[in-house]
Amino acid sequence: MSSILISSSEEYSGKSAICIGLGKILKQRGYSVGYMKPIGNLLIDVNGVLADEDAVQMQKILELKDSINDITPILLTERLTSDALMEVEKNLDNTLIDAYSTISKDKDVVLIEGTGGIGGGAMYGLSDPQIASKLGTKILLITRYDSVFAVDRILSDYKIIQDPAMLAGVIMTDVSSSDIDNVSELVVPFLENRGIKVFGIIPQDATLRSVPICGIVEDLHAKVLSGAGHLEDLVEHYLVGAMEVNSAIKYFRRVPNCAVITGGDRSDIQLAAIEAKVKCLVLTGNLRPSEAVLGTAEEADIPVLLVRGDTMSTIERMERLIGRARIKHDVKLKRIVNLIESNIDLNSLTKAIGL
Repeated sequence: MSSILISSSEEYSGKSAICIGLGKILKQRGYSVGYMKPIGNLLIDVNGVLADEDAVQMQKILELKDSINDITPILLTERLTSDALMEVEKNLDNTLIDAYSTISKDKDVVLIEGTGGIGGGAMYGLSDPQIASKLGTKILLITRYDSVFAVDRILSDYKIIQDPAMLAGVIMTDVSSSDIDNVSELVVPFLENRGIKVFGIIPQDATLRSVPICGIVEDLHAKVLSGAGHLEDLVEHYLVGAMEVNSAIKYFRRVPNCAVITGGDRSDIQLAAIEAKVKCLVLTGNLRPSEAVLGTAEEADIPVLLVRGDTMSTIERMERLIGRARIKHDVKLKRIVNLIESNIDLNSLTKAIGL
């Protein structure tokens, strides 16, 4: 049985997406795949029971039969943190190893997802390198290339790992088109000259950064006024409708699959956005639009969402939402698999895993 711990240099690096894509690819190749996220830090209520959101999602996507309690044996509750600070012995190592033993039974490979950044869980003795050491596995480091400082993060993480043999290698994600050549020609050789294997670089992708309209509804606590049948449509960008109406239609048409944020009292901008066939309208200030706007939007199958917040606060929330939505939509699932197959040296990666 083989395994790999998928860690990250920072939050929102694409770690969960890589877990999902790699898991699906290995299953397609005929391997029996297990998954665990030792420390659950994204807690949700599932039928009255606490569980980790990533673990629940992965259980469904990979059709795992294992108990969610084994997939995520340790939950990051306030009680756990308090006990750790008071140095109460919790036997977490035994909990981890017992769950791993159960998950790995009859599996060809187990994907282990780390918690947040590479040092997450250190106060419990369960940082990613500590978990990898206890389970006898290697680390695959995922780093979002937002600037050249990503190289500093990789080198710092390399020192945190301490044992060079424990790092299988690195995948860089979300690399902008303007940075692709620089990363390929300069960054990759720089890292590999220091003994850090780079399995590939995944370019920035609009589909992966997109969010379903229902996700916007949930995050903004919005009321759906029209287009309820299109809430699964994906939004890749957002625009702010604050210009003169004569410029609005051309502005909206330049950006595909966008949501337009504007005041609920700007019927001129709202109608321009509908004519430009935007994905949805987000109306701020809790100002309901005219019936003419709603009727036109309904005919065009364009959702109109009403939110209580002002335009600036809504923009801030959308900024956090776009690019950080989870991989739940079938289109996004297929896209991450395609991106991994097209940009990652899977032969080298599977060999490093031990397959």
